[in-house]
Amino acid sequence: MDSFWKRLRYNLTIYFLPLVGYVVVKFLALTMRLEEKGSDAIASYDREGKPFICTFWHGHLLMMLASPYRKNARVMVSRHRDGELISRIVGLFGLESVRGSTTRGGVQALRDSIRVIKQGYKVVITPDGPRGPRFKVQPGVIELARVTGVPIIPVAFSCTKKRIFSSWDRFILPYPFSRGVFFYGEPFRVPLEITREVLESKRQALETLMCQMTREVESYCETGVWRDERSRQDLRSKG
Repeated sequence: MDSFWKRLRYNLTIYFLPLVGYVVVKFLALTMRLEEKGSDAIASYDREGKPFICTFWHGHLLMMLASPYRKNARVMVSRHRDGELISRIVGLFGLESVRGSTTRGGVQALRDSIRVIKQGYKVVITPDGPRGPRFKVQPGVIELARVTGVPIIPVAFSCTKKRIFSSWDRFILPYPFSRGVFFYGEPFRVPLEITREVLESKRQALETLMCQMTREVESYCETGVWRDERSRQDLRSKG
């Protein structure tokens, strides 16, 4: 009997929670003031239909479904139980999933990702997922960029008013009518011919870059002043 109720609860969760997630994202996208900052490269790649690898932290996942560049993408989703929920949510937004992660199904996920990139799709990856550690890039995304030759374009998100959950990824849930900001980085490339040591240095460089971008967009949401504006203010104060 216990197994019956557990199965029933699981089925209800699988079928109804994705609908709730879909409605929440749609509602937030309609009520929030969403801005874009950073590189124009992602818009250029999207406009020309060029494939690339999009990375963002697992805790920033929710509002990435509202990004204007989500079309023509395939999302890497883990084989964990939570991954099924995420796969169904992204499916409601018209996105297909590549199932696997650095911990489960990693080799097959890498092969599938290579295949869809060759078909012209962009691949979306949370490099610290599915279970962390938080803000730590796993090597799979670097290997994917190396093999395919396409760039990684990192993205960070924050907002002025939000709830931060106590989960391992510190998941962000924006409040309605707040201001949200997508911060797009410059293309990050990984050469095909590379040693294991250089591969690790690339992994560390991407991790550092994504952490810097996260701090930058969080600072902007707190102060309302972007880094270029701060630089000009500093120059005026020194003058």
